[in-house]
Amino acid sequence: MKENQDLLNAIERYLRGEATAEERALVNQWYNSFDDAEIMVPPVPGFSENEIFSRIQMQLDKVVETPVHRRKVYPVWMKRTAVAASIAVLLGVGFSLMPKRKLTMHASVTVSPQPTTVMPGSNKAVLFLDDGTPVALDDSIHPAINGAQVQGESLVYDQAGNTTNTVRYNTLRTPQGGQFTVVLPDGSKVWLNAASSLKYPTSFTDDHRTVELTGEAYFEIAADKNKPFFVAVNKMKVEVLGTSFNIMAYPDEHATTTTLVTGAVNVTNANATKRLLPGQQATLNHQEQFTVSDADVSAAIAWKEGKFEFNGEDIAVALRQLTRWYDLQLQIEEGAAEGHVSAAFPRTTSLENVLKMLELSGIHCQINDRQLIVSKN
Repeated sequence: MKENQDLLNAIERYLRGEATAEERALVNQWYNSFDDAEIMVPPVPGFSENEIFSRIQMQLDKVVETPVHRRKVYPVWMKRTAVAASIAVLLGVGFSLMPKRKLTMHASVTVSPQPTTVMPGSNKAVLFLDDGTPVALDDSIHPAINGAQVQGESLVYDQAGNTTNTVRYNTLRTPQGGQFTVVLPDGSKVWLNAASSLKYPTSFTDDHRTVELTGEAYFEIAADKNKPFFVAVNKMKVEVLGTSFNIMAYPDEHATTTTLVTGAVNVTNANATKRLLPGQQATLNHQEQFTVSDADVSAAIAWKEGKFEFNGEDIAVALRQLTRWYDLQLQIEEGAAEGHVSAAFPRTTSLENVLKMLELSGIHCQINDRQLIVSKN
C-alpha cells in the first residue's frame, strides 16, 4: 500500500538524518503507536532490525531532558521515556517519565479524543485597594491608580512614596491562569505566579518593609540596610536586605519552600531560624519540620522565565502547577498519578499538546467542564 511505502521511505530518510519535517512527523506517529505487542519492523535497505531500533533510540535520546533513571534499552522493549521523547520531537520540548514498566510494540495506531480548547495563562490580575475597591489589570488595561500606573505587565508605584502620613495597604491578586508583576514603592520587584496574592503598603514609612504572600512569587529586593525587608508567608518569615529569591506557598501543597538565588536570607518559624546561601532551599512542611537543602534553582524559578521545568517532580505536584496555569480544577483517581516526571516546555504550549505528552507517558487525562481528570486508564 502507498501508506506503507510512504512510511518505509520516511523511516529510511529519518535513519539517515535526511527526513523532512513531514517525514519526521510520520515516523513519530508510527513510533508513538507502539503498545503491548511486538511490532513488525518494516525492512529498510542497508539497516538491520536492531540498527533501526538503535538509531531511533539514539535520535530520541538527543531530545530527552535528563531523566531521573536511565537503563539500557533493548530492541523490542522501549521505555515510556523514549515514547515521551518522541512526541517531544514534534513539539520542540523535552519530556520524560520515570519508567514504571516495559512496553512491547505493535503497528496499530490509536487516536486520542480531542480535548476541550483551553488557553494558557496570561498577564492579568485584580488590584484590591485599601478600601476593598477592585481594579482589573492586564496588558491592555491602564486604569488610573493613585500613586501607581500599569506599564505593560507591571504595576509600578511612584518611588517618591506616599506624601501623607496615612499608610494604606493594597493587595494584588492573580487568578488561576494569570500572572502579574508589581514594582513596590521602594523599587523592589515582585513577580506573582498564578493563584497568588501579595499584600503590601503603598509606602514604607516604618523602620522595616513587610509584605504578606500567599501562593508563589519571585522577589528582587532593593537594598536598604536601614530598612530590612520581610515576607510573611504561612508560618514562616523571610528576612532580607537586598537579594533575589522564590517563595512557593500554595495552600494545597505539602510544604512552603524558599529558594535563594542571590544574596542571603534568614528564614524563621516558631522554632528555628535558618540562614540560606545562594542555591539553597528552606522547606517547612505541615508537620512543622524545617529543613535546608541544595535547590534545583532552575526548576524553582522556571515559571518566572516563562516555562515549566520538572526534574523528577512528583506527578501530582506537576499536575497542580499545570492546572493553576491553565485555569482548571484537578481530579485524580486513586493511584492514577504515582511516580515522578521530568519535563521542560514553554508556558505558552497549548494544553492539547501538554495532554498528548502526558498521555504518551502513561498519564491518562481528559478535560470535562474545565476539570482535568486523571485516571488509571
